Amino acid sequence: MSKELKLDYMVSIVGKRHKKVLTQEVVDDINTLTVDPEYGQEFQNAIVTHTSILEGKDGWSLNQYIDAVKFYSLTAASNSQVDAYVKVFPERLQARLDRGQNKDDMRGEASRFNATELVNRIRSNALVPLHLVNQGTTQLAINTLTTLMLSGRSEVARVSAATALLKELRPPEAQQVELQLGMSDAAIEAHAKQATQLTEIAENQRRLLQAGMSINDIQQIHITTIDAEVDEDE
Repeated sequence: MSKELKLDYMVSIVGKRHKKVLTQEVVDDINTLTVDPEYGQEFQNAIVTHTSILEGKDGWSLNQYIDAVKFYSLTAASNSQVDAYVKVFPERLQARLDRGQNKDDMRGEASRFNATELVNRIRSNALVPLHLVNQGTTQLAINTLTTLMLSGRSEVARVSAATALLKELRPPEAQQVELQLGMSDAAIEAHAKQATQLTEIAENQRRLLQAGMSINDIQQIHITTIDAEVDEDE
């Protein structure tokens, strides 16, 4: 079951333009939706995750945002566009019924709402890969590893941090493909060789440290090795 959202928390995650209209009544309405067993958890996750959309220049209101998130959450919970639409706007269905029409007559209306920019922005945000959403946390981890590599209390800790950094900063396969599009075969081969060599050096240093060799001797061995390979390449 979703945990109830608090007014002070909601105020803290929306921009200045919406803080004044975000009242306890609005938060109570949001919490009423989050307890729905069909889509409540999805709705709560989305309502707090995509508030940055409200900071754009499009001027969407808080109520429009809530309606769009509810619609997105319902479709994500396997509701059809029409079913999601009439659950978000039950009064519009009632107006159709009063005119002798039925829910099927709302297909075009639901399709247009589904295609609105606000719904599409929410949907696009939800598709952002997890590693991009957590870029800030990833950078903090990289900064911590860098600090540990430079000033760790033990040589083993410093080399382990360096090894972890090399693995983390190595380009992913997708980036390698993009990189190759603008590089010559020789440059690609040199880049791959350098990345492999750095990884091997870090791993060798870790093994030698564990075997009892001093960090100065280890570094000297690998500096000599790299110099020799550079001379050979030249």
